Amino acid sequence: MGLAGKVAIVTGAGRGLGREYAKLLSTEGAQVVVADVNADDAKATTADLEGGGGEALAVAVDVADETSTLELAAAVEARFGRADILVNNAGIWGDLERHPLLSVPVDYWDTVLGVNLRGPLLCTRAIAPLMRANSWGRVVNISSMGAYMVAGVYGVSKLALNQLTYALASELGGDGITVNAVAPGTIANEASRRQVPEAGFEKLVGASLIKRAGTAEDIFGMIRYLVGDDAGWVTGQTFLVNGGFNTRL
Repeated sequence: MGLAGKVAIVTGAGRGLGREYAKLLSTEGAQVVVADVNADDAKATTADLEGGGGEALAVAVDVADETSTLELAAAVEARFGRADILVNNAGIWGDLERHPLLSVPVDYWDTVLGVNLRGPLLCTRAIAPLMRANSWGRVVNISSMGAYMVAGVYGVSKLALNQLTYALASELGGDGITVNAVAPGTIANEASRRQVPEAGFEKLVGASLIKRAGTAEDIFGMIRYLVGDDAGWVTGQTFLVNGGFNTRL
C-alpha cells in the first residue's frame, strides 16, 4: 500500500488502459478520482474500485474544456481536500480517424489536439494549485511511440505532448512537482486492435526487441515509479516503454 493517503486523478479512466491504471493505483492504496468524458463509464470504474475495497470518486470531465477541468479540480478539493498524482491519460486513439496531414479536416485537427495536447495542459493547470498547497505532486502524461513515427495528427499531438511535459516540468519543479511522460509501444488492447490490422499488429510486435505486445501492467510499472517518492529527482523526461521497438540514444 505504498500510495496510501495519496489522491490520484486519472483522466480517461472510464475504460481501456485508463481504467486499468485507476485499478492499479487503487490497489496501491491511493484514493482515485475517475475522470472521464463519459459519466456512465466513470461511474462503472468507480463502482469496480469500491467493490475491491478502494475509495474512488467519479467525475465527468471534458479535458479540452477549461471550465470543465476547473470543475474537476473543485470536485477533488471538495471530496479529498488535496491532490497528489495526476495521470493525463485521456486521448483520442481507438476511434482515431486516419487522415494525411495535407487533407485532414481542420476541425478534426483541432479536436485531436484539443484532447491529446490541450487536455493535459488544462488538467495540469487546474490541479497544480492543489499540489502546490503541499509542495508535492506527480504529473504523468501518457504519450506514445507514435510521437516518433509518421502518424498524422496523432503523432504530432504526442510529440508536442513530450515538449509540453518538459515545459511544465520547468515551471513546476520549484514547487516540488515533477512532470514526466510515458510513451507506450504496441499494447494488446481493444483500442490498438481497432486501429491496427492483425497483420500490421504482428509486424509491430515482431519489430520489437521483446517479442510480445505490452500490457497495462507493463506501462503501470513505469507510472508507479514516477508517482512515488523514489522518483523525486526525475522530471521533464519522456520514457519509452515499448519492448525495444524504438530507442532514443
